[in-house]
Amino acid sequence: MGDTMNSHKTELLALDLDGTMLKSDVTLSPKVKGSIQRAIENGIEVVAASGRPFASMPDCVLKIEGINYSITSNGAAIYDKNGVRIYSSLIDEADVLKLLEITQNYDLIFEAFIGGLTYTDIRYVQNPIKYGGSEAYIDYVRSSHGHIKNMRRFIYDHRTELDSIVYVCSDKNLRDLIRSKIAYNTNFFITSSTENYVEFSAKNATKANAVKYVCKALGIKRENTAACGNADNDADMIKWANLGAAVSNASPLCLDCADILVASNDDDGVAELVDYILNNKF
Repeated sequence: MGDTMNSHKTELLALDLDGTMLKSDVTLSPKVKGSIQRAIENGIEVVAASGRPFASMPDCVLKIEGINYSITSNGAAIYDKNGVRIYSSLIDEADVLKLLEITQNYDLIFEAFIGGLTYTDIRYVQNPIKYGGSEAYIDYVRSSHGHIKNMRRFIYDHRTELDSIVYVCSDKNLRDLIRSKIAYNTNFFITSSTENYVEFSAKNATKANAVKYVCKALGIKRENTAACGNADNDADMIKWANLGAAVSNASPLCLDCADILVASNDDDGVAELVDYILNNKF
């Protein structure tokens, strides 16, 4: 590696996708794509770090030459550039059963991530907006691998295979009540990528731990890392990184964990971060 590629401190940059790297219309701006390519050309390992399962990762990100690792399902799985799963942290069966017990009297919209695929309640597929989904992600919801009539039964039948479980609920009081009950009675890592989503994974299945795994595999130290995100599920990753950045549209928790603030996802905040790293030799 030449002197130019050693002129900065950051060797790995972990980037959230939705609300961070991607615009609100779920597209990748040319400016952000160019900045990612420039970071890679300067020797920085850029890692996509998403709450999405692997099959839902957008081609506009995966096809960027030089992105070699994808952290998916909030850290429950890591894939290499060939789509090979190199790390897994599945939910404990006992926690799955406890979640089903706690929620048995509530009619919730569930999703389940298994083997990089999404399985979704058919009611949510038919009308995402009704159940708290955003308009920009209608196509994402409808592209789920499986549209399931009885998600509770599906989750039970696949209780030893789950990367993540999600419930979607637009009623804040109900959402918070159920979340608190599950948190008190289980060992899940619980987080949210958007307001109406509550996401459950194994206790150690976090974006921060997944970034640590990639760093260890590549021999990169914590002091040579940076991360950027927008939501609660990015907060631990941002806090762990040596340089933690939040886009201006980030959640309060995410903002609290960040060292620096950059422009919003719709104003090319990731490009601003890359410029900061390269121009300041950070």
